[in-house]
Amino acid sequence: MHTFQPLDYEMLEGGPLKFDDNSWMLITAADGDKANAMTASWGGVGRIWDKLCVFIFVRESRYTKELLDASDEFSINFMDDKKHHGLKNYMGKVSGRNEDKIAGARLNVGYDQGIPYLDEAMTVILARVAFKQPFEEQSFISQEIIDKYYSNGDYHTIYIAEIEKIMAR
Repeated sequence: MHTFQPLDYEMLEGGPLKFDDNSWMLITAADGDKANAMTASWGGVGRIWDKLCVFIFVRESRYTKELLDASDEFSINFMDDKKHHGLKNYMGKVSGRNEDKIAGARLNVGYDQGIPYLDEAMTVILARVAFKQPFEEQSFISQEIIDKYYSNGDYHTIYIAEIEKIMAR
């Protein structure tokens, strides 16, 4: 009989495309000449429908969601935390509806295959949406999750998007 050893869950995540609170990213989307980016840490990379995909979660209230829904394409930009210290909070708290956050952060938008990305990023994933579904209260099994993350009713939408290209410095 074989003996299995427990492994730390953190071993499942790793590498340059790590999605967690310590490896934050900026999701960038555009509609015409309007581009915006928002801080995020929830997401992942995996396979579905015989395609390599990324999945992200965006709250209903976010301005970036409006742009994302209008274009169905986005980039995930992994930033150098040492170089862009403070950017995480600014991009997560200031609304792009009220000001041009990208200009305010002294970042530059580039386009590849029509998809906006941040030129200052260390690693960029360009993606096109294949599936999106809003979270609904009745779909949650755990009331604890609703109480902790959605007490104000601002639910996420999950986006599953095919990876078009990955770029790294």
